[in-house]
Amino acid sequence: MPLPLLPLQILFLNVVNDVFPAFALGACRGSEGIMDRPPRSSGEPVLTRTNWTEMGYYGLLIAAATVGAYALSSGTATQRVTVSFLTLAFAQLWHVFTMREVGSGLIRNEITENTYVWGALVLSTMLLMASVYVGGFAAALGTHPPDADNWVVIAVMSLVPLVAGQLERAVRKRS
Repeated sequence: MPLPLLPLQILFLNVVNDVFPAFALGACRGSEGIMDRPPRSSGEPVLTRTNWTEMGYYGLLIAAATVGAYALSSGTATQRVTVSFLTLAFAQLWHVFTMREVGSGLIRNEITENTYVWGALVLSTMLLMASVYVGGFAAALGTHPPDADNWVVIAVMSLVPLVAGQLERAVRKRS
């Protein structure tokens, strides 16, 4: 079985796919009343146990979706690796929507109202399309354009972590 992702693809995801959404998130307006909250205790870690649990949960969801997409895809090894690459890339892009403030609305929140986030998603998507459809770029990354069936796998599997994460958040909010 070939590697589900090639090293240069991982570098591309880390450098290109993560940078623009991260900058856009940095441009989000702060929560209402953030300056009215008392500071956290100096003994409290920056990342709490809950934060680590959430990161692990989302990481496992994204990893499972990526491996699942590879398993569900069809075609040559190169085509299947491309499906896992694009699934991981889009799952990471959709993950930006889980960064909303706890208690904020699902549709209208500081993330969805940030035009920089939308710009970053468009730019990252264009770069992803170039990584598959532009000859030299695709050759360097070892990608191959997916067929329609594989695009369905990419779309569905890349959305699984977002949907599961939002459902988990809704259940946690009700309890």
